[in-house]
Amino acid sequence: MLTTRQLDQYLDDVSALHKLVFPDASIDISPNNELLTYGLVLDGSAAQKATNKVVGFGAVYTRKMQQGTRTFNAGIVGGIAIHPDYREKGFCSHLMAQLEFAQIQANVEHSFLFAYEPRVYHAVGYQMLHAPIHFFDTPSNQWASFVYRGGMVKSFGKENGLPIEPHTLIEFNGQVY
Repeated sequence: MLTTRQLDQYLDDVSALHKLVFPDASIDISPNNELLTYGLVLDGSAAQKATNKVVGFGAVYTRKMQQGTRTFNAGIVGGIAIHPDYREKGFCSHLMAQLEFAQIQANVEHSFLFAYEPRVYHAVGYQMLHAPIHFFDTPSNQWASFVYRGGMVKSFGKENGLPIEPHTLIEFNGQVY
């Protein structure tokens, strides 16, 4: 897990990884008041380099959300990227375990992510999110509501907390990451 200051030394490598993995998207990893932590996976076997190679990255943001009359602590996992040469080797599971640990320590009840490849996240316990969400759409600079394709949720806490209702709107109280 990294602080913003610790991430500074890897920023160029993380930006290059995001451009490789998401060539048509702009991924913003700037810190804000919702940032809980950054996760980083390094390949220590990169012998030809003086430093370790960044092969994975992700971030977790936290905020209060509501569904119906219930308010809960939520985590939002974003910016997840694993270098294509390192996929299917357990690096994503390792990264997600780091991010999950941080969320549990922060008393997150439900963790959300928006996946390009949902099958990867099923392997670490995320389920498809069928509930609509109300969120701030940063590109259009307005609030929007819909069922986000690729939306996923994982519940923590005693007996996995109270479940997310499948058809009741979730008030995200901000942007998705």
